[in-house]
Amino acid sequence: MELQLEIIGQPISEVELGFTATIRLGSPIEFELQVEGEISIHTTDGRLASAPSNNYADIRNELESIVGSKVTRAIASEVNGLKIVLSSGTVLEVPVDDHYEAWGIVGLSGYRVICLPGGELAIWSAK
Repeated sequence: MELQLEIIGQPISEVELGFTATIRLGSPIEFELQVEGEISIHTTDGRLASAPSNNYADIRNELESIVGSKVTRAIASEVNGLKIVLSSGTVLEVPVDDHYEAWGIVGLSGYRVICLPGGELAIWSAK
């Protein structure tokens, strides 16, 4: 299954790093993406930066550089994971994790998509 996420056109407002990589979208903020798995960033200059779960500080600069970019494409796949393309040309990817929830996105309206262990997508529509 492949799903287009409802975040197209949203700007990246904030990036917060800790045990998760939290990316807030919208102005004002309307969505929050929590990454708990591996994350890769393909930068506009052709570099690939990646970090394993719980070690996002290694790619802090790359993650913080996406603030202000808008989402032009956002696809969730039960096989390939999450792929977000930004207006800057940067691409974020979060693969499926066999044992843990790799990522989840929540909207203020009640919209929610969670990538369950193994890749199945749990989807709640907006209110």
